Amino acid sequence: MKKYIYIVLALASVLCACSRDEDSLFDKSASERAQEAMENATELLPQPAAGWEMIYFANPESRGYNIILRFDKNGRVTATAKNKVTTNDKMMTDSLSTWTVKLDYGPILSFDTYNDVFHAWADPQNDGDGLLGDYEFLILSATPERVLLKGKKHEGYSIMRPMPLDMTDEAYFAGVATTLSKCFSNDNILTLHQKGERYYLHNGASGLFAISAFGTKPPTVDPIIYPICATLDGFMMCFGFNGDKNERMFVMEETRFVGENGSVIDHDDLNVMFVTYIDVNKGWTADLKNSTGAFADAVTAFTTQLQTLTGDSKAKVNSVAVTYSDTAFHYEGSYVLRIKYEYKKSTKQNLMADFAINVSDTKKAGFTVLEYVAPLNTTAATWYQQASEMPNLVAAIMGEYALSVGSDPLNPAKSLQMAKEGSTLMCSGASNLK
Repeated sequence: MKKYIYIVLALASVLCACSRDEDSLFDKSASERAQEAMENATELLPQPAAGWEMIYFANPESRGYNIILRFDKNGRVTATAKNKVTTNDKMMTDSLSTWTVKLDYGPILSFDTYNDVFHAWADPQNDGDGLLGDYEFLILSATPERVLLKGKKHEGYSIMRPMPLDMTDEAYFAGVATTLSKCFSNDNILTLHQKGERYYLHNGASGLFAISAFGTKPPTVDPIIYPICATLDGFMMCFGFNGDKNERMFVMEETRFVGENGSVIDHDDLNVMFVTYIDVNKGWTADLKNSTGAFADAVTAFTTQLQTLTGDSKAKVNSVAVTYSDTAFHYEGSYVLRIKYEYKKSTKQNLMADFAINVSDTKKAGFTVLEYVAPLNTTAATWYQQASEMPNLVAAIMGEYALSVGSDPLNPAKSLQMAKEGSTLMCSGASNLK
């Protein structure tokens, strides 16, 4: 039978104070159970043949990081990590440290001699604080499948799970990077479904989800954040949503993430997400090579005219992007269509024609409308008047689009398809005027 060890802070002291009633409540005394928990943890940690995957949160406000730990029965531990903060994005291994489990209001896992990989988080550094991490952890629960830890000083929750057999350390960190890129690139806005309510989750690529009411942006001052860490099969949170600290692991499925307690994270309302995404100054760039129909024809026609007017046979359109600007220098409060193109006479010239547009939701789910307003800069005004194909190109981009997700449903900002009669825009990446 699996042995579960559940440790609650101050439990031992409370039970000791009630020792007269102890025999009627428990077969063993508090001290005996605490000793047994320590012994079980000491026996458990060296068992996984490939070691442990540690999903480590230095503190409740820090993004999570991945560490591989391998304990031996002689009290030595090997730690391996790869991240930009402590290892300069290079894989680093340190096997010159020791570990122990000791009692202090419950079993404490302590890395009790210095380890270049692990103690980097707890090093006070020159400012006296450093990265505000721990090297001692209260063991909250322990099974062969999972060990739940809480930092003794800074109270970050971390989880250890057995490493997959026959997986190299290099393959592990590459797999975590793939999850991060696949699920959280382009600052996708995700929808959380929990207990009958919906919320938006923003900016997962930063490792800190900002949560907001459905269809809204997070507040600019004191946003509610949830630290997360990518794993091979999804992601882990330092805390559960809305104080539910039991829901930490979200497993990746084909089109969504599923939490331990049944919460679901997906893309619930694509047209609302489209406008909200642009509102936070990201937007999409149309894929010139893979878009089809009237849009592709208009790009080709403008390119041909551009080559004629400039006398440059290599003149070309570089990008067509839709974004939202919230800075005064770049047309504050405007939705912007930017057509970026280049030509070369004596020197290469890169021009950007910016047009004000409206992005308005229709009442139909999964649709959005782009509406032309006016040129925003001199380049746009000049070319709109002098190049007859420029208005045609702008017109080809305007209109009502049906929004759908392409080959990567977990990452619609990367694979968004905008389709209208006679034209399909394949959109990818994030556009930004700054």
